Amino acid sequence: MTIIDTYNEIIALFDKMGGIFEIDLWERYASDISGELLEKCKYDSRDYVFETQVVPIIEQAMTNRVKLDLAHASFLQVTENMSKRIEEVLGTDLQVDIIFYVGLCNGAGWATELNGKPAVLLGVEKIIELDWCDDESMTALIHHELGHIWHFSLHDISKQYSHSVVKLFCEGVAMHFEQLILGDFNYYHQSKNGWLDWCQANRTEIKFEFFRRVNANESTQDFFGDRCNYQGYSDVGYYLGCEFVKWLVQRYPFAEIAKLDYDSVCKNFYSFAG
Repeated sequence: MTIIDTYNEIIALFDKMGGIFEIDLWERYASDISGELLEKCKYDSRDYVFETQVVPIIEQAMTNRVKLDLAHASFLQVTENMSKRIEEVLGTDLQVDIIFYVGLCNGAGWATELNGKPAVLLGVEKIIELDWCDDESMTALIHHELGHIWHFSLHDISKQYSHSVVKLFCEGVAMHFEQLILGDFNYYHQSKNGWLDWCQANRTEIKFEFFRRVNANESTQDFFGDRCNYQGYSDVGYYLGCEFVKWLVQRYPFAEIAKLDYDSVCKNFYSFAG
């Protein structure tokens, strides 16, 4: 596990911009980290309305030095002994780069590959927007993305991620991994303002509606991401995905679950949902 901290470069970038986002300055900053990172971020953000969905969030981060410093301090604190904890639980270290950087609102956390190596990208602009700057939130965020890295190292099903059931499954594996490393199988980093209580009280309805949409070939995007919500609650799919994986854990070892292929995931989902 390699920790890459671009905090000093972020401060220099923000000072140069003076509160007004300039894409050419960001491009130079990103390319200094990796030319591949530059292209990856721009490609991922191609469907955003840049002036309203990206620029204001980065500019907000520029002007909130208190949260930026808090996020950075949490990043340093959380990653200091993370490799040791992962090795204690898994019996092996993860070969991954963890990068603290400014992106184009590509996500607070992003499990991907950079320069031929697994990478977790921590986008400080989204971390500040979501107010995930404290140690607990940072720990959960990084563990979740490492869950994806661990999963895909065993069986890379990410090419089918656009399929609703696979997306639910992948997020469930990462969520269960997060709970495993923390040693708390009731922990959800999304659980604020009654989120978990609502999910638990509406578990049957959530499962039925997701199942219905899958069968009707309707979008399930409402269940994923901070920009979307189902009945006023964001990230409900993370809860349902984790419930699916907990159901699977009663039948298979967790490492074997992570190796399930597309057909097996779908077959098990229909058993779970039915």
